[in-house]
Amino acid sequence: MSETQSPLDNGGPPVVLSGVGHYFPGEPVTNDHFAQLPGLDVDDAWIRKYTGVETRHWAGPEERFAEMGVKAARAALDDAGLDISDVDVIVGTSATARPRANPSSIGNNYMDISLPVQRQLGARDAFCFDVTAVACAGFLYASVVARGLLATTGARTALVVCAESPRAILNFGFKNSALFGAGAAAAVWRRGESVGGGADGLPTRSGMIDVVLRADGRYYDAFDIDENDKMVMRGGVLSEVTPDMLVDAGQTVLKRNGLTPEQISWCIPHQANTNLLHPMADRLGIPRERMLLNLPRRGNTSSVGMPSALSEYVRDGTVKPGELLLGVSIGRGLSWGAMVFRYQ
Repeated sequence: MSETQSPLDNGGPPVVLSGVGHYFPGEPVTNDHFAQLPGLDVDDAWIRKYTGVETRHWAGPEERFAEMGVKAARAALDDAGLDISDVDVIVGTSATARPRANPSSIGNNYMDISLPVQRQLGARDAFCFDVTAVACAGFLYASVVARGLLATTGARTALVVCAESPRAILNFGFKNSALFGAGAAAAVWRRGESVGGGADGLPTRSGMIDVVLRADGRYYDAFDIDENDKMVMRGGVLSEVTPDMLVDAGQTVLKRNGLTPEQISWCIPHQANTNLLHPMADRLGIPRERMLLNLPRRGNTSSVGMPSALSEYVRDGTVKPGELLLGVSIGRGLSWGAMVFRYQ
């Protein structure tokens, strides 16, 4: 894990977060569903206390990762005022897609997100690939990859699509199965022309101000897949190390940009667990009321959590264009990081 990572080179062309979109399938699934499962020994009060989740969504058999991703992508393009023909690159990411056991599209047993989304969206001129190794931190890492492509290729518009549908790989003999939900989110990153400085000293026309990325393979075994293709999550290990990792990444990205917590309008974390997120906000010095969560009504949606929360709070008018945001996320590996950015 390097401690010498440099800030983003803002001398290059800026990238602007032009649009965001989200989609959640079906009706909310309440905690009562888990209370009725034999041998699980949980009820609504227990799930709320230990996870913060009240409801979540699950996709039906006719709606897989690609179908959900397309709906989120269309919403993001509408938000950006762009057409499908404007998309030059699609970067897909998921923590829960699996070959055969939980494929990404109907009629094909592979796990790719970007290619079936391209096909269903009709974005034939866009080149596509997936970022898969970073799991729940997928949006953070995929956005950094998109920024690099916009700076080094002729592409002007990158579409990041996150999609999750965990039900098929959850072991309902474990209580942590109540934590997770399905959904999709998308973001449009666009190459800008120039950067103007704002009162905070940061570029006002660049959506991605700076990013800190970290990884530590010593914790690779905190997640696994059992012989029945079900996810194994060793929560005790994660609860010990995750808070320090996220706080360190958040503090680092703020410090090296000369920012204080008071200058951050909103913190948008990976929607992991309220028992982790609330103390994290306290340690970062960001009031809990300035932390945007959709975890209680959507569950932990892995890579979808951060962008879907942003999209929902953009839609209801909470997040205003130009506000400074701090995003923090951690995923399997462990891979984690923090990003200071603006919406539009």
